[in-house]
Amino acid sequence: MDSLSRNSKITADSYKDLFYNFYPRLLSFCQRYVSDTTIAEEIVEECMLYVWERRKDMNKVRDLKSYLYTMAKNKALAHIKQRDKIVSLDTQKYDSISEVDEFIIEEEVHSVLIEALDNLPEKCKNIFKLSCLEGLKYKDIAEDLNISVNTVKSQRSRAIALLKNHLKDHPSLAIYASILLKFPFF
Repeated sequence: MDSLSRNSKITADSYKDLFYNFYPRLLSFCQRYVSDTTIAEEIVEECMLYVWERRKDMNKVRDLKSYLYTMAKNKALAHIKQRDKIVSLDTQKYDSISEVDEFIIEEEVHSVLIEALDNLPEKCKNIFKLSCLEGLKYKDIAEDLNISVNTVKSQRSRAIALLKNHLKDHPSLAIYASILLKFPFF
């Protein structure tokens, strides 16, 4: 090992000695940073591979031991930094939707629903609004409009079928609308 620290060329035999001598120590060193044996092994293997691939340039390194430890530490810190970025993005993904985003989604749903409602036949539209939007019972709607309860049911079902058809190109809006209106669109 002394010969390697004194600017000598790395041969296959000296690399083998270097690997067996430093691998366990670097692994233990990296595990203190990343707390994951698999990740630590990958980092140390990357470091050792780097040394082998650039063995011709390693004669410029004054202290190979310090070089290896510094490289392992930097790779471990880079991994931690990357891992923390991923974690923060994941937690952001699961945070509730911001009020602005929620407002935009709601406005989009309302816009598509209003367009769909406007395309309904007048009788269907009126019964749908009374039943689903105002929450009136079939019996009350039938009395107000002077029609049978079965007509109210069939017109409401027809309105829902037409709305489903209109919203088939907007699956996410259909889901949101079904939650909003408290009945399934799919």
